[in-house]
Amino acid sequence: MKEKIKEHISKHSIIYGAILIFFCIAGYGMADINLTLSDEMFNFANIFKLYNGVELYSENNIIVTPLYFYLVNFIFKLFGANMLVFKIINVIIFEIIMVIIIKMLKKLGVSVVRSVVYILLLIFPFLRDLFVCGTNYNTLAMLFWLLGMNFIIKKDKLEVKALEQGIISALVFATKQNIGIYYLLGITLFTLYNHKKELKIAIKKILGIYTVFAIITAGWCLILALNGQFKDFINYCFLGIGEFSKNNTSMLWGEMLYYIIPISIIIGVIIWVKKYKISKDNKIYKTIIFLGCFMIAALPIGYPIFNSYHVKLSIVPSVILLIYLGNCIMNLISDLLKHKAIFIVIVIYIAILIILNFVQLGLFMGTIFNSNYELEHNDGFYGTRLAEGYKNALGEISTFIKEKEAEGKDVIIFSGEANLYEVPLGRHKKDYDLPYLGNWGYKGEERIINEIKNFKKTYVIMREEDYIGQESERVKDVIKEEYESMGDFAGYKLYYKE
Repeated sequence: MKEKIKEHISKHSIIYGAILIFFCIAGYGMADINLTLSDEMFNFANIFKLYNGVELYSENNIIVTPLYFYLVNFIFKLFGANMLVFKIINVIIFEIIMVIIIKMLKKLGVSVVRSVVYILLLIFPFLRDLFVCGTNYNTLAMLFWLLGMNFIIKKDKLEVKALEQGIISALVFATKQNIGIYYLLGITLFTLYNHKKELKIAIKKILGIYTVFAIITAGWCLILALNGQFKDFINYCFLGIGEFSKNNTSMLWGEMLYYIIPISIIIGVIIWVKKYKISKDNKIYKTIIFLGCFMIAALPIGYPIFNSYHVKLSIVPSVILLIYLGNCIMNLISDLLKHKAIFIVIVIYIAILIILNFVQLGLFMGTIFNSNYELEHNDGFYGTRLAEGYKNALGEISTFIKEKEAEGKDVIIFSGEANLYEVPLGRHKKDYDLPYLGNWGYKGEERIINEIKNFKKTYVIMREEDYIGQESERVKDVIKEEYESMGDFAGYKLYYKE
């Protein structure tokens, strides 16, 4: 009986590994329960509006390609549109990424047991930001990225198939345009290396990949054009890049330290190859080059905002290569994971993760399923906890907007916090719901300034502070100059122009 159980677990090791990882990490995807100004909230608000009939691009200033929004909108239609469902979707995406990494490592000769341990020791602690209040379309794009790498790893070789990689490239691009470009760079680099002695074959494969990519991309672009969205899609997703990068480039030097990982890998591999005169036909060498091509291609993902989230996203392929190299070193030194003391430490660590995970889930469920919880399942922000200050401001602002709209006057909330109020109200104000530099398309700041100057019978609710650092100070100055100050209101400044 014991042997049968072992055989069953061994046969389905990836499934059991995925279940263990899920029991260690799922709670953290729910842990950030407070409704806050975050990329998670921005993304949810945009999909919630799509769910309620607001079109992407033509009616909402979305600055990335549309696949993630349409996929989540489809799931919303099946299970309901609220933050609880949204959080669960993001945990599932992260879990699928972990399964893909396990499969990749297994194909490369790393056992499932070791892969799971490496994930819990290395990937989960450092990359947790990727599914806790992150820009979730990036996570889905990385899922497709890793899936494409997984397809290249065959049983006894590394092989690029044009149709597979063309489809994957198109999926990555349709989820996030810049990551799609970087993936194409990675697959191009590796294809050229893999067929360096057969340049014609390399060029043929690359042309095949780009052709499939172009056909699929042209297909959904045509759909956007037929729906009257293509012009706005180009404007928001591409023509506003200059304004975005010009105004939002930032370097958090503490986060830049994570780039030590890829830099150290490159230096280490060069020393290893030169010192030990490693053959370029060596399987380990070929695998390192394969992973290295995608590692290098992913590094620019951090640009232009080098914060914790973007930097960590950019080093996912680097961490996978680090795991592979670490496993190779362990194979050469000794089988450390079988050492009793190491085994006990790892078991204790995993047990702690499982306990903390269930504590997080317990706290989350205790809040959401409490009889005093104020939101219903059909409320957009169901699945979050509302701060008292926000609830008070929401009541005041909602009443004010309804009264002024009944009088034939307009109200604009010029703040990154706008969607905190627009979602419950069921309103949308396109460029003003997320009034960030780079989110307005070509010369967007000038256009918004002209619109603000020409508005009549309009109230503007605005904060002096900019918590994210992407709001336009020029637009704020114009509002202060052109509009009459009405004093403080619900924690904001209120302005009016007759």
